[in-house]
Amino acid sequence: MRKYLGRLKRLVKRAAAAVVPARTYEEQLLREGVKWGNETQTERAERWVNWLQHPLILERYINKGLIDGQPWEQWVKTALGGPAVKSLELGCGPVSGSIRIFNAGSSSYLEGLDVSPEAVEQGERYFASVGAPGKVWVGDVNEVQLPENTYDLIFSCHSFHHFLKLEHVMEQVQRALTPRGLFILDEFTGPTQFQWTDQQLELVRALLALLPERLRLYPWQVRKDCEPRPTVEQIVAVSPFESIRSAEIYGLFKQYFEVVVERPLGGTLQHLLYNSIAHNFLPEDAEANRFIDCIETIETKLIEAGLLSSDFMLLVGKRRVA
Repeated sequence: MRKYLGRLKRLVKRAAAAVVPARTYEEQLLREGVKWGNETQTERAERWVNWLQHPLILERYINKGLIDGQPWEQWVKTALGGPAVKSLELGCGPVSGSIRIFNAGSSSYLEGLDVSPEAVEQGERYFASVGAPGKVWVGDVNEVQLPENTYDLIFSCHSFHHFLKLEHVMEQVQRALTPRGLFILDEFTGPTQFQWTDQQLELVRALLALLPERLRLYPWQVRKDCEPRPTVEQIVAVSPFESIRSAEIYGLFKQYFEVVVERPLGGTLQHLLYNSIAHNFLPEDAEANRFIDCIETIETKLIEAGLLSSDFMLLVGKRRVA
């Protein structure tokens, strides 16, 4: 652990943040790494804190992202004409995404980069436990310099919205992709720093009002009537780079890459509605399952009609030809 912390401190001292002083940036980056290192342990210990931890809701989310009937982790092997010679996961955490790639036979050598020393240590153990070839290292994605023409696959799963220097990262991805390479984001692209729109909040309040009280109870047995809009200060206090420029990701992706696949994954209402109450929707509860279906259908129809944007997107791109 000590070697990783030392390496991370050296990296952030060289970082020049775009919007905050260097010392503040260093402190925030270290705090972000500790936060997400602890988060991986919390997610394993707690049951269904957020919407995508719920198995039935997650299944519907995955189905929306299917490409030619396959999860993208499997589809990418067909798209590349075989497994990637080398892949890179940005913001890899404990390498769950890379392991899915490995299990699908879609990469011959796996690499991962994350700011959290704790997550990187978990990732190394995970690679070793399943015999996955590759390496994972601690680093600041915002300052990374990637080797040119190296990776057939670069991807990020629910981490990219924590990156500050989006233009730099996308330029590095462009540089590092091989000519056949693909860049894939399975990502939150909704309101920056969770500044939910009035429309989202009103629709979530209306849907909550339709639920029986037993499905609306927080773990502390208080009824949930709405999902509040947090202040920016509250967001930063918990996670300094939480959704720091999330609303810009979609537009910048289209600017930097030729879009191959684009899938709206929803979450605009479900993300908010199920926050801290997902544990009430037990899979064996028939009534709860009907409400899950109804809520997902309402959200999907509103997005398809152009009345609501999709806060989560699956984006597949490749290098633009000069």
